[in-house]
Amino acid sequence: MDQGVVDSPVILVIKAPNQKYDDQTINCFQNWTVEKLKAHLSDVYPSKPVSCFS
Repeated sequence: MDQGVVDSPVILVIKAPNQKYDDQTINCFQNWTVEKLKAHLSDVYPSKPVSCFS
C-alpha cells in the first residue's frame, strides 16, 4: 500500500445502537489494526468500553 495512503487519516462515525450517546467522530489511520482501534475507543468513547485486548 502506498505510504501516503497509509498515513492519511480516516474519519469514522461511531453510533450508539440505543442512542444513549451522541454520534462520535473518531480519527484513525488506515494502518491501524482492530486491536488499536478498540484500545483507542476505550480511551475516548464516553462509555469507556473495555477492549478485550487491554
